[in-house]
Amino acid sequence: MNKIEMFNDGMWVIKKQRAYIPQYPFEVLINGESMGMTKLLSFAKRISNTSRFPQVLVIYSSGYLRLKTGADPTPPLPFGQSLVLGPAISGTSTSYPKKTLFFHPQLTRVAIDTSQLNQGGTGKMLIRIISCHANRSPKIGTTNQIMDLTWLLTLEEPHDLATILHVAGTFKFIEDVMPDPLQTKTFESVRLLQISTMFIDNVRHDVNALRSHTENDIVTLYYDSSLANLLLPVTASSLNCAMPIFDSIHTDDVGRPNGNTPSYRIRITSTTGPTTGPFMVRAFFNSSQNLRHDNMGLWVFQQPPASIKKGTIGNINYTVIACVNPAPPS
Repeated sequence: MNKIEMFNDGMWVIKKQRAYIPQYPFEVLINGESMGMTKLLSFAKRISNTSRFPQVLVIYSSGYLRLKTGADPTPPLPFGQSLVLGPAISGTSTSYPKKTLFFHPQLTRVAIDTSQLNQGGTGKMLIRIISCHANRSPKIGTTNQIMDLTWLLTLEEPHDLATILHVAGTFKFIEDVMPDPLQTKTFESVRLLQISTMFIDNVRHDVNALRSHTENDIVTLYYDSSLANLLLPVTASSLNCAMPIFDSIHTDDVGRPNGNTPSYRIRITSTTGPTTGPFMVRAFFNSSQNLRHDNMGLWVFQQPPASIKKGTIGNINYTVIACVNPAPPS
């Protein structure tokens, strides 16, 4: 069976779905009860006064999350970009002496609490996610195998024009790690959070611009095929320390194959741990023409030390707003 319904209260539906990805499945718990294993979990919310249940969130065992608004337009608004739970690091470690990109987690457990839903539009769903390597160490591609990670996601009741997700992440290094010094100089060795999406050309993309609220201005970088294989922005600048916000945006509705996919607004609320200093946002996309695969990455960098000791703990807290097109930060 491709889809297995695990929860349905008339307003929310949570389902296991089939996903053809190499990662292992994770255990799902709903209100403390184990519901078995899956590689993909979907969350759908009913539109008031209708029988329509558009999906607003999906979670993959690879730590990729996809988020979109609560509206159900015609044709339906598809998912576009993915949030990749982190942090991620490029470097070496005790077990990996050759440079490795520890890119995304392998989820082991997702526990869902529905007790605070359906409270007159102000309810929320709590989703606790664990990626722990104590019981298994999957050596799959670029799986993050140097940290134990947990996240508490707070999904607010979606609205037609926006869905808000709060992410509180905690990470603990399970071995000594050395971020790559050359990539540290270019603000890419440490990625506190990541977005994966597609930009191939001006008519085939999920997003087409990055907008940052820097210390002195609001800067918008429109992607173009001529920028492929370059680290962007070419001249890097830090986010405003008092209001670290950036937008990964789709400013048109002509991009194929996905039409007007949702934009993401990210606001970083706090960090603790080994990294310090201002936040830098970096982007890179390759020249691949494969429409089946994301070819673009966007990430937030903060300065790491030359080495990070086993047992070091940190936190990253931020909010993601999925909307049609966020207004510039004010």
